[in-house]
This record gives sequence, C-alpha cells and structure tokens, in this order.
Amino acid sequence: MIFAEDRSSVTQFELAQMFRKTTDESRDYSKAATWFQHSAKKGYHKAQYILGLMYARGLGVSRDYIQAYAWLKIAASQGSKKAGCCLKKYSRKIPDSQIEEAHALSRDYYEKYVVPIAS
Repeated sequence: MIFAEDRSSVTQFELAQMFRKTTDESRDYSKAATWFQHSAKKGYHKAQYILGLMYARGLGVSRDYIQAYAWLKIAASQGSKKAGCCLKKYSRKIPDSQIEEAHALSRDYYEKYVVPIAS
C-alpha cells in the first residue's frame, strides 16, 4: 500500500474492493471506505456509488444519509443507473429539514470531484 494514494482511481478502487470483499478475518470495511473515498474523490463513479452505499448502510463509516445522498447523486450524474435507483431509496430517509443540506453537499462534491475531471 506504499504510495497507493498516488495510484489511479481504478487501482484505489480495486484495493478497496479487496478490503470489502475478502471472506476471511482480514475483511476491513473501514479501510475499504478509506480507499473508496480516495478513488471517489478522483471522480471514479463506481467508487462513488459504493461509498454512497457504505454511508447508507453504516459499513466502515457512521451511517449518514446526507453523505450517502451526495455520493450517490454524483455517481448517478455520471451515468450509474444503480446509483440512481439507490438514490431514490435513501433520499426518503433524509428528513425534509435536511434535504437542502444533502442537495448542497452533492453540488459541492460534483464541483470538486466531477467537474475538474471532465474539463
């Protein structure tokens, strides 16, 4: 894992998958979430989708539907149909008083993690 932070988003995604999917006692959702986040911040929609699910389910991170919404929204904006379906499901779990916060966070993430890559 030395210098893994400098690797491609796909490499980081694959490392995260290794921590998430292993079937023995080395499974580590916290490390998986960390690596999905590295990959997601580089604009990789598959990592954004899974990171959104991890926030929604509280796997390796504290359950946070606003974070889940933000990551799923930007993954969906890049064409992830799975993220779009999950977005509908988990957006219902956000109280009306916090929905604008979720929208604002997704816009912020989009501007930080999608727009620079698309340019």
